[in-house]
Amino acid sequence: MTYFLDIFFIMCRYMKKLCYLFSKFKFLNIFIFIIFFINSNVLASDLDKFFVGLKNAQNHVIAKQYENKIWQFWITNGSSHTSNIQMQKGIVLLGNGKLNEALQLFVNLSKKEPLWSEPINKIATIKFLKGDLLGSIKDIELTLALEPRHFGAISGLIQINVALKRYDNALKNLDKVVIIHPFIGIKSLRPTIVKLLKKSSV
Repeated sequence: MTYFLDIFFIMCRYMKKLCYLFSKFKFLNIFIFIIFFINSNVLASDLDKFFVGLKNAQNHVIAKQYENKIWQFWITNGSSHTSNIQMQKGIVLLGNGKLNEALQLFVNLSKKEPLWSEPINKIATIKFLKGDLLGSIKDIELTLALEPRHFGAISGLIQINVALKRYDNALKNLDKVVIIHPFIGIKSLRPTIVKLLKKSSV
């Protein structure tokens, strides 16, 4: 009988330690979550500041600096270091013209990171380069649903609408993008798009 009581008390001591460790682990999880939440908000706050700086830029040089910061944020905004490495790998493949390999990589990455706009934007870019304009539009819309200020995606939409002779839509897209990025290069297409619109109306 004494033997079983000893076993019982030993088990109680270990159970107490396990409960203590569990409570500590639970607290640690909560702490990590809070830190992650705060860090995410800090990063989002930084991005908002970049967009404010871009919108209020006094010249092209300053605007370009903010544009670069925004692009750097977008391509490194994965939830893990591994995802960010995959993004860089895909960008290299895209730059080397390996469209099919890059497309598959970005498709896989978009499934792994459904809330990250940039893999979807890269898919839209590749579809545009492959001539799948309607498919590209769908992915641009998905990109803008996640990041409405994505001036790269809107610029792609302008080019596609011009190619599809949807000049009215192209001008609307252009008006939208220059509000976000006043010095964006594609705004130089306005006179050409206006001329094309007038010709198409004749």
